[in-house]
Amino acid sequence: MKVIRKDRFLLGIGFMTLLLALVVMWQITSEQERPVAKKGVMDLAGLEWTSRSVIPLDGEWEFYPEHLLTPRQIHLTHLKPMMMQVPGNWDEESNGHGYTMNGKSYGTYRLLVRNVPQGEMMAIAKRYVRFSDAMYIDGKLMNRSGIPGESVDSYVPRNEPYMVYFHPDRSEIEIVLQVANFDFRSGGIYNSIDLGQGRYMEARAMIQSGLELLIIGIVGIFSLLFFYLYVRLHRDGIQLLYALFFIGFALTVVTNGERLLLHLVPDFSFELVYKLKYIAVYGLSVIASLITWRLVPDNRVWWKKWRMIPSVMLTLYLGLITISPFRVYSSIQEVMYAVNVCAYAVSFIVILRQYIRTSDEKRTRSEAQLLIVCIWLMLVNYVLGVIVTWYPVSQVLLNCTTIVILGTFAMLLIYQYVQAYASMQRLTRQLQVADKAKDEFLLLTSHELNSPLHSIIHLSRSLLTTSMKRTNELEIRSKLQLIRNTAYRMSNLVNDLIDVSRFRDGAVKISLGTVDLVSCFSLVTEVLGFLASGKEIVIVRRVEPDARYVTADETRLLQVLYNLVYHMMGQYHHGELIFASERDRTAIRIMLHMKAEQGLGSRLGPGGLDTTSAQAERTAAGLSAAFEIVSAMGGKLTINEEEAWITLELPPASDADMSLLEAAVGEETYMGEEKRVEGMSSAHVLIATSDLVDLEQLNTLLSAEGFQLSFADNHTKVSSVLAGGRQPDLVILDAMLPEITGYEMCRRIRMDFSQAELPVLFINMRSTPADIEACIQAGGNDFITRPLDAGEILVRIHMLLGMKQLVKQAANNEMAFLRSQIKPHFLYNALGTIMSLCFTDGPRAGELLGSFSRYLRILFHLDNTEELIPLRQEMELIQAYVEIEQERFGSRLQVELNVDSTLYLCKVMPLLIEPLVENAIRHGVSKKIDGGKVTLSIHRHQEQVQVVVEDDGIGMSQEQVTLVLNRNQSDQGIGLQNVQRRLKHLNGQGPVIQSELGQGTKIRIEFPYQ
Repeated sequence: MKVIRKDRFLLGIGFMTLLLALVVMWQITSEQERPVAKKGVMDLAGLEWTSRSVIPLDGEWEFYPEHLLTPRQIHLTHLKPMMMQVPGNWDEESNGHGYTMNGKSYGTYRLLVRNVPQGEMMAIAKRYVRFSDAMYIDGKLMNRSGIPGESVDSYVPRNEPYMVYFHPDRSEIEIVLQVANFDFRSGGIYNSIDLGQGRYMEARAMIQSGLELLIIGIVGIFSLLFFYLYVRLHRDGIQLLYALFFIGFALTVVTNGERLLLHLVPDFSFELVYKLKYIAVYGLSVIASLITWRLVPDNRVWWKKWRMIPSVMLTLYLGLITISPFRVYSSIQEVMYAVNVCAYAVSFIVILRQYIRTSDEKRTRSEAQLLIVCIWLMLVNYVLGVIVTWYPVSQVLLNCTTIVILGTFAMLLIYQYVQAYASMQRLTRQLQVADKAKDEFLLLTSHELNSPLHSIIHLSRSLLTTSMKRTNELEIRSKLQLIRNTAYRMSNLVNDLIDVSRFRDGAVKISLGTVDLVSCFSLVTEVLGFLASGKEIVIVRRVEPDARYVTADETRLLQVLYNLVYHMMGQYHHGELIFASERDRTAIRIMLHMKAEQGLGSRLGPGGLDTTSAQAERTAAGLSAAFEIVSAMGGKLTINEEEAWITLELPPASDADMSLLEAAVGEETYMGEEKRVEGMSSAHVLIATSDLVDLEQLNTLLSAEGFQLSFADNHTKVSSVLAGGRQPDLVILDAMLPEITGYEMCRRIRMDFSQAELPVLFINMRSTPADIEACIQAGGNDFITRPLDAGEILVRIHMLLGMKQLVKQAANNEMAFLRSQIKPHFLYNALGTIMSLCFTDGPRAGELLGSFSRYLRILFHLDNTEELIPLRQEMELIQAYVEIEQERFGSRLQVELNVDSTLYLCKVMPLLIEPLVENAIRHGVSKKIDGGKVTLSIHRHQEQVQVVVEDDGIGMSQEQVTLVLNRNQSDQGIGLQNVQRRLKHLNGQGPVIQSELGQGTKIRIEFPYQ
């Protein structure tokens, strides 16, 4: 309340509200000396009649309930009328005999007006009568709105204002008004009917209509402007709300007042016009609430819920208006009027509260003042619109508030435009400053990167001009090491520059773990050793055993140490740089101390250095990043310029982490170099990328490691390589492959190869969760990100190839086990045949033993771990077996071998075809009394070898075929099951069986030609 008492603006709003209330109360309660109709007669005698006189024909009119009478019928009938107050509603009046008038009914009004001026054109203005009427003047039908009827079927609602003109022939006129209402709960004349001179009445109506058209035109232009801003510019939701608000305002004006919509479009039905009217009236407050919430957000949850209640109720009512007829949704109209007022009041309270809370912000207060005025005027305008329909309040007051609303909204929009323009100017100045800073940053970065780049160029040129002899091997290694260290330093500089920006945005991630200071000091000494030797600085390391391990991010700690050592070397020369670490109670203190012969004094700190040159700027950026990184790791960095030392305090590692790390370090020392998976260096790798930098880097790296490489820069070449000769063992696939992305290419690869058969290593630009998910969903095994790191690439390639080799060994062992199951099965069958012949035919048994020995020689010669053998070797085994079976069955068994001789050198899996021939003989022909014939056909179809084994034995039913393919019973043999499983290992397809009882069986298998 103190704020309100001190704020002139709020005091002004309160004063204006009070003044308007007093004016409205005065107009309602003032008793002007105007004639009033009594018992159906109004006498204008003694009235000073002027050209601007307008007489409301209020008072008691004769009323004939439930009769629609013409003037002639009234004169002929002797019905006794009741007196009805005008304006007034039927459901509020009753006659002297206790007759109560129903709101949904019909009747006839009659009034005699005496002492009317003669010889002049007079006019009567009828505004709103619920909901249809017909007016008679002196017995003539002058005009009507809708069609009054005695039932719902004969009645047509309209409620359209109109004006009738007439020349009185005598001083007394008779007005008869037929009225019918079957839609609203109350009917009758609820606005005054005015009498006046025709010219003035016409001019007044034209001014009112013109004013409404002017308002509609202004708000229409506003709505088109905001629609244009929403569609063509930034699609801000507030612009769309403004456009909808002005459209609703225009609809409110055109459907109220003179109801110009009914005059402009007479074909519009009553239902459509009233739906538009009430959708505009109630939708306007909903849109105003949405605008208020957008401009004045509030984070309090409970207040959000409460302030939304009126708008939610109005939204539901708008839905009811849309789907139901007028007689349904109008039944709760008075209640929704109150809810509508509440919605405006809530918006006013929200803006007022925001205004009070932001009393110190000039810009926000100015905008809030305009918003307060807008919502206040909307609330006043709505309340006046309701009062005008009930009480004799001047229409001029309502028109003035409408015009002021438009002016205030225009001021608000102009204010927002001016503020947006000023904001754009400020942003332009900021961008200009940022652009200048960017240019300076690029200049600084170019200077910093030029130095190591030139070093690399000079060293590379020196290597190219050096004779490659063994005597120069140490020199070459030294120069290569120097190139590597220089590039490493340049990479560290780039990381510093990136981290400065990331810390500003709060996007740096720290991964804490146990870090060995000995290895960190060694790496820093190696990388920056050439700088130390150039400045005659000796690096000394003193690490106490109990201060060796700290909790930090190893990569970030190395980055900090590089920056600190680089800074110390830039400030001093001819001395010792001492690395030392000691343990405190709660932390491990790392100290860098320079014992220098000559110092270049400068003051250090996180803000920058006093030295000039690009190196000073580079050091300032590095130290700034160092301070931020150490703070993020939970440590403390202190730089003392006067005593030339730097202290870095970090948390110590836990005892458990220290023991594990010490064990790992000991194992690494014992093992020496990293062991590689045997045979990986000769693996075939397909590199699929269109990036020349990645292609060159991967080619140089993997060629030096001994990999066999293939290259493809689009999906067509990738498919060609995969369909060609030797298939790759690994695919390195760029996610941004042209034409078809790497993800889609990987999905195509997975249609033919599993993740174990052909691993895919993606190259991505980022490593966000979305990128990782896309890689996994596409079927990738792993991914690397740009810029490519050589160590990471080799680790991931070796890991994938190692996993592939382990999976392959497991599959080979499984197939060897399956083949070892087949051999005892064959031996058992062959020995049974020989045993049966020994008792019947000795010489033939001897011949059969000879064939059996040849069969065993071939069978035992097979290695269980062999993956593929020539088809010729498989055919020798089949022929030996057939000879044994033909000796057994004699003329009952006929075997035909139809094999393409050019396929004898192609590779097949051992014991793949022989079990099929054996099953055809044992389970097909041998069980038939007359025996039969077995045919083996082997031919090539494009890139596949097709094997067909057919017999004319006893055959099988479809249920038996299904059982054979799916059975797991050990007593039924395992030959066909092994063939099926081994084929699935090879190409994912099993044998195809066609069989009919009594007709025979046909089995077909296919495998790739190799």
